[in-house]
Amino acid sequence: MKHFICALLLSVCSVFGAAGVELPDENLNYIVLYKWGLINKDAASAVLSLRSDDGHYYARMSARTLPWADKVFKVRDTLVSKMAKRECQALMYNKRTHEGGRYENDKVVYERDGNMVTGYVTRIRQKNDGPVSEMDTVLHAEGPTVDMLSVFYYLRLLDFPNMKPGQSVRLNVFSGKNVEELTIVYQGKATITANKKKWRTCYLTFNFTRDGAPVSDDMSAWISDDDNRIPIKLEGKLPLGKVQAYYQGASSAK
Repeated sequence: MKHFICALLLSVCSVFGAAGVELPDENLNYIVLYKWGLINKDAASAVLSLRSDDGHYYARMSARTLPWADKVFKVRDTLVSKMAKRECQALMYNKRTHEGGRYENDKVVYERDGNMVTGYVTRIRQKNDGPVSEMDTVLHAEGPTVDMLSVFYYLRLLDFPNMKPGQSVRLNVFSGKNVEELTIVYQGKATITANKKKWRTCYLTFNFTRDGAPVSDDMSAWISDDDNRIPIKLEGKLPLGKVQAYYQGASSAK
């Protein structure tokens, strides 16, 4: 679920265009469909919100399972990131998850020295209302380095529709106690049907690795091939079945 939500956010946030574009304050809404055998049901919803002031962006993603899915495996995830507007550099990140009987809270503060990036991480864990554990970790990386939310705003600087099929982008991702590598590959143009409507799209795939080994199955996203470049559909695998996310609409922030 972690990497599926990550890819969903990536596909949402990479559509805003080239560097220098001022991102709008808004809310983007998605529904997540779960498919396994004969089961084919809406299982969760997600909202991505962005606010800003003169020098910073404040991003927030909230995801939750629907009532029927709560009875199977209840999920309440919230990701928050504070970024400098210049190159969307992450300054602070907080991930809070309630999944089943497990609670996790990761906090990251960033420090940069030239091309080197250090992340000071505090990780809090609790299972089934048991004892709370806390651990501090320091992560290091060289080159473009992001977390599970700021990654998507960093990627707004890229212009996927003008890339050639097969071109890829690689980034370091601070994820919990690990540094992972995220590879995004532009696969070309594709026409898909979603919500009984045909869309011309840009097709992307994402994969995560750690020390060269995959940590999840590849995921796919389709972004509308027009001036709006709206993420129309995302698909990923779970241990049982697969999930598909569909864009439901955007609303301006008040």
